[in-house]
Amino acid sequence: MTKNLKKSRTANVGDLVSLFYEEYFALYGDEELASLAAAATVNDILCEQEVGRSKMAPSLEEAA
Repeated sequence: MTKNLKKSRTANVGDLVSLFYEEYFALYGDEELASLAAAATVNDILCEQEVGRSKMAPSLEEAA
């Protein structure tokens, strides 16, 4: 993991994209593959968060 993320426990989406890109580029050595892998990883994280939110929020039927 990079030093920037270790120093701060909060990160924005741009920080995550950059972090994953750096890690995937080091792993694969290919800019395009690293870019696609970073985008897919961040997308997966955002989708998981959205699913988590929808599980926590009561449905309209439950709220009534």
